[in-house]
Amino acid sequence: MEQSQQPKWKGRVTAKLTKAKPDQIWPFFTDFFNLHKWLPTLPTCYGIHGINGEPGCIRYCSGSSIPSSTATDDMSISWSKERLVAVDHVDRSLRYEMLDSNIGFKSYVSTVKIIPEEANVSGCVIQWSFEVDHVEGWVLEDMVNKYEVALRLTAKRMEDRLQEETEPKWEGKTTVEVKGLTADQTWPFVADFCNIDKLFPFVDKCYHVEGELGKPGLIRYCATAPRPSFDGTGEIKVDWAKEKILIIDPIERLLSYEITESNMGFKSYVATFKVLPVDGDGQRRCRIDWSFVADPIQGWSLEDFSSYLNTSLQYMAKKIEETVPSADV
Repeated sequence: MEQSQQPKWKGRVTAKLTKAKPDQIWPFFTDFFNLHKWLPTLPTCYGIHGINGEPGCIRYCSGSSIPSSTATDDMSISWSKERLVAVDHVDRSLRYEMLDSNIGFKSYVSTVKIIPEEANVSGCVIQWSFEVDHVEGWVLEDMVNKYEVALRLTAKRMEDRLQEETEPKWEGKTTVEVKGLTADQTWPFVADFCNIDKLFPFVDKCYHVEGELGKPGLIRYCATAPRPSFDGTGEIKVDWAKEKILIIDPIERLLSYEITESNMGFKSYVATFKVLPVDGDGQRRCRIDWSFVADPIQGWSLEDFSSYLNTSLQYMAKKIEETVPSADV
């Protein structure tokens, strides 16, 4: 009874973006089931009811941004179920409510609005406001500070993503000659998609994950050997990627694949191997071309990445040549 007599808590925070227009930011928020893409303290967010972005849809969120009211230790995970109440695409505003949670929020309603920046036609302001019953164990000012930090991190991620999308794609190609084998003899080494660890210097493991061998849709998992992290923390790290065949053509001796998931900073990456005959002197030899198109890769320059691919391809050619008796090379 005492709590119901206390006034509602209300708060509002804003974040200014200088390189993102309202119409560019708005779709990130109407993607209601995927808030985890933008809020670093929210590792999990997914839909449990309805159609994403339409009033009535419900999402489940869990993370560590606001501690659980039932927490018994620092590792307890906070969660909430939130329903989208209203969406106004003209005003670029949406309102949602919290249906259930373990963080002690009652009668919680929040509104997000994207406002044009008057002084900068290329910018905008994100406004995030909330209203909630008094939350036991909290001070309103501390809660507002939490929201301010969360919105600042979210806005930065969104603006960074838009900047990445406007950056030009990286493109490159490296080539190597294989001596002692024809193009038809070399092709099976390239087509053996799930055993690339036999040919690449930095791949320690490679194995089949799903799909039919030798067919588009086949996915492999590749990983380096464990190594100390480069950040000086002493942490042991394994670099890994999942890669999927897009095209495989034995007649043209062409294989194209993409990275679908990794921990190495790849966002969009498509590469193509092509094995070509080399004519002229009657000797058995061929050429392998390895080309790629990718978004800029975090932690790399285009020149360094191209050099890395060239080193890997040279090593690959040597390993293939080692399968040929020395008298035949």
